[in-house]
Amino acid sequence: MTLTALLDQYQGVIYSELKKMHIYPGSQDYDDYFQLACIKLFETYKTCSCDALLEENRYRFVNYASQSIRWAFLDQKRRDRHLGDHEEQSDDIVVAVETGFEDEIAFIENYHQLMDQLTIKEQRFLYDRFYLNLTMTDIAKKHGVSRKTIHLWRQGLQEKAQFLKKG
Repeated sequence: MTLTALLDQYQGVIYSELKKMHIYPGSQDYDDYFQLACIKLFETYKTCSCDALLEENRYRFVNYASQSIRWAFLDQKRRDRHLGDHEEQSDDIVVAVETGFEDEIAFIENYHQLMDQLTIKEQRFLYDRFYLNLTMTDIAKKHGVSRKTIHLWRQGLQEKAQFLKKG
């Protein structure tokens, strides 16, 4: 009964994440991703520290479940792409390995170049936002500053990261 109630209450989260990932009912993988999202929703419910069926916990659970479902979709897409790559793999395996290695080196160099340009506050913002997955409000509370200050940190980070867009 709890699983049915959970699905009834949060089915919109699943549809929203499917739409964000451009997976529509006509897609051949739609049912697989919908089923994956349901499983992730139930797993998220079990691991959540609050009762997701209570109205006061609704927004907190929606954020948590959305992120879990999105990550599951991204992982599955990566696995699908990886399997597709193995099926289409040519005899020239060495070139593929070297290309992946070069991409990783380029990423590491770009990362270090960006981190060298950032202030301590911008580095903290980057860590809190993407590693700890905190909201802007949570980051502001954690550091005892206003949300406007956090937005300024983000803006500084975005300006310094412009070189990444140029390639």
